[in-house]
Amino acid sequence: MDKSYWNEKYWVRHMRDDDLDNIEDPWIEKYEDIFTAHKGTLLDLGCGVGQYSKYFSDKGFEVTSADISERALEYLSAKMPQISTVRLDMTETLPFADKSFDIVFANLSIHFFSKAETEALICEIKRILKDDGIFIGSCNSSAAYKYIEHKSSVIEDGFYLEDGGRSVRLFDKAQFDYFFRDWREITLCEIETIRFNKSKSMWEFVYKKA
Repeated sequence: MDKSYWNEKYWVRHMRDDDLDNIEDPWIEKYEDIFTAHKGTLLDLGCGVGQYSKYFSDKGFEVTSADISERALEYLSAKMPQISTVRLDMTETLPFADKSFDIVFANLSIHFFSKAETEALICEIKRILKDDGIFIGSCNSSAAYKYIEHKSSVIEDGFYLEDGGRSVRLFDKAQFDYFFRDWREITLCEIETIRFNKSKSMWEFVYKKA
């Protein structure tokens, strides 16, 4: 995974002084009952500058915020020093003990990896979840291919290299069935939304550790 992209390009473009108070697409509010039922320790995996970390901290969760970008984590730590931050690369073993978290939350952060890397990551997430723990998040949909087909090449099925060197996975239902074959599906829905003033095709998912 290209660490420099997130430090030197992405968050340079998208970081604002009011970031923590502006969740652009508050889709998680519809899952309030799930969060209430599993309140406790929560890992915000791929937290960015921490909008959702703040949301969950304000809701009473013990939040650990993890990201590959030092720049984003420094921003979050300066704004909310009470939240624990960890820099990590999701293509590596996650630096947490077995059964550490009630919830792992990943907003648009698990769709940058090869099939082998994605499968290994989801196994790692299962390992660090408590029994009956919840993995909830969102990721790019295969319906978004229309937005990138003119500027990307195929690496492997469902996985593309965009201009500029960033790789991206576009999930379809078959991929969810494969990657989460050993999980209990709670919710899986494909939606269209707006992010950074652009249309976005994505999935919302909730799985329980089985």
